[in-house]
Amino acid sequence: MKVFNSLDWKERKILILHDTFLYKWGWERLIIMMAKALNTDIASGFFSRWSFNLRDEGFKWKMIEVSSETFKKWYRHIKLKQAFLLKTKFLADYDTVIFSWDCISAIRNCSPNTKKIYYCHTPPRYLYDLREEYLAKLKPILKPVFNWISWVFRKMYEKEVKKFDLILTNSKNTQERLEHFVWEKSKVLYPPVKLEEFSWIEQWDYYISVSRLSSAKRIDNIVKAFKKMPDKKIIIIYWVNDPQKEEIFELAKGYENIKFVTCPWNEGFTDYVWKSIAGICIPINEDFGMVPVESMAAGKPVIWVDEGWIKETVINWETWVLIPEWWKVEDIIKAVEYLTPEVALTMKERCEERAKDFSYEAFEEQIREYVK
Repeated sequence: MKVFNSLDWKERKILILHDTFLYKWGWERLIIMMAKALNTDIASGFFSRWSFNLRDEGFKWKMIEVSSETFKKWYRHIKLKQAFLLKTKFLADYDTVIFSWDCISAIRNCSPNTKKIYYCHTPPRYLYDLREEYLAKLKPILKPVFNWISWVFRKMYEKEVKKFDLILTNSKNTQERLEHFVWEKSKVLYPPVKLEEFSWIEQWDYYISVSRLSSAKRIDNIVKAFKKMPDKKIIIIYWVNDPQKEEIFELAKGYENIKFVTCPWNEGFTDYVWKSIAGICIPINEDFGMVPVESMAAGKPVIWVDEGWIKETVINWETWVLIPEWWKVEDIIKAVEYLTPEVALTMKERCEERAKDFSYEAFEEQIREYVK
C-alpha cells in the first residue's frame, strides 16, 4: 500500500486537470468550486471564450492551458488526447493531482510520489454504454475507423484507470457503471450546489428545461409533448453550440408556447429557475444532474425519468414526479398535467429540505479530507 506524506490539504501543492472548459455546463462550475475549496491550480485542454471566465468567478490561482480551443468534436478529442500525453510534464511538480473527465492519459507524467485522484463523472460513454448510438450516427465508411479508434482508446482507459490511488465518482450510478465496465472500486462524492444562489422567489406560468440540445438529453421529446399541450408553456435553456440546436428549433417551429432562451454568460439563468413552476429533465441514464438539485434548492420539483442516478435521491411525489423508465411522450404529458402550479407549491418546502443534502459545505469538507 502506498503511503503519502501526512500533510494537511493546505500544505499540499494541488492541481486539478479538467479536460476542457468548453461551455458553461455543470462540470465546469463543479471544477471551479472544487478549486476554490482547495486553493488549487487548474489545468485544462483549453479555456473557451464560451465557458466561464475563471477570474470573474473568484478563481485566484494558476491557470495552465495545454492545447488550443477547437470545437470540431472528433478532431478536438484526438488533439487533446495527444496534448495530455505529451504536454503535461508539469504534473510532476504537484503533491496531489485530481483528474476530471477525459484527460487521464496524463497520469503517466505524474511523479511516483504524487497522490493521483480520479473524479469520474462517467466512464467515457462513447466507449461503453452509448457506443452503439455513436456508431449508428456515422456514415458507413467511417464506422471501421471509429471501431478501431474506440478499441484503442478503451484499452488505454482501462490500463490508465488502474494507476490511480483513489477514484471518486459523482453518484452510485456512476460507481456501478465504473465497476461494471472496468472492474474498479470507488467512493461516491456528490457534486455540490451553492444553495444560497437558488431560492424560491415566485411562480410564473411556465415549466423549464435546462439541458443541452442533444439526443442524450431527449429535448426533442419534451418539445413533442408540449406541442400537444398548447395551453402549457415551457422555456428551454440551451447553449449556442449545442449539437441538435437547428433540428430541435425546426421541430418546435410555429408553437408559441415553446420558447428557447440562451444564457451565454449564465446571466439570468437563476431567474428562470426561480420563477418556473417545475423543471423537466429526462436524459438517458444520467450519471449526475446538478440542474435538478438546483431546481429543488429553489423549491421547484422536477419531472424525471426513472433511471440513472435519480434513484439514489428520489422522494417520489414529494420532490419529484417520475415517469416510467420505458416512457412515451404521453407520460411526459401526464406528468405535466399532474404537476399543476398548485401541486408544485405543496412540494416547495420538501424540495428545499432535500437540496441541503447536496450543500457546498458538505462537499468542501469531504474533498479536503480526500486530498490529504
